[in-house]
Amino acid sequence: ERCGPLIGHLLAPRRYAMLRDWLNKAFLPVPRTELRFMSNAAESQDAVEGLLMGFAAGEKAVSVASVLGPAGLTRGFARLVLLLGHGSTSLNNPHESAHDCGACGGRRGGPNARLFAAMANRSEVRLLLRERGIDVPDDTWFIGGYHDTCSDDIVLFDLDTVPATHHGDLESIRKSLDQARADDAHERARRFESCPSGADPAEALRHVE
Repeated sequence: ERCGPLIGHLLAPRRYAMLRDWLNKAFLPVPRTELRFMSNAAESQDAVEGLLMGFAAGEKAVSVASVLGPAGLTRGFARLVLLLGHGSTSLNNPHESAHDCGACGGRRGGPNARLFAAMANRSEVRLLLRERGIDVPDDTWFIGGYHDTCSDDIVLFDLDTVPATHHGDLESIRKSLDQARADDAHERARRFESCPSGADPAEALRHVE
């Protein structure tokens, strides 16, 4: 029963992966999830008596400031700000965790990026950030995402919460990310003996995928 997937991985890895993803979306749709990170029991349906749940407003502000401050992002923010965690997908690499994020304890950084964006979009956090000298405009929206450094795939989280006024900016960013993915794959593919010489960025991206 494992023969089919094995043949697919060996003979047509990209097409097999696309077929697998299509089947998963058709028959096993990913449920919509929502972060629960509030420390206020009234705001958290999952609060358990006696346990420390979530983050208080001050804790969220400290976490966001600890990223924006050292990065020099204290003013002049764009309307959309993306934060991408990274990791790597592997089918048979015993050292897979070595390709993921060291700052995340050898795990993938997508969940951290998603949580950061959710915190940074809170109005009470913005007020506390201003007291720390970090002025995030009211029309700035943060988006967390995940960059798979093996396939150069990029997933953006919680796009259903992006304000309608920012959809044009989001589409522009998607195009820029797609171009960056292709250029990155083109650079990487020079080291792959199996990639045809003279491949353009789009062909290199298909090869990397």
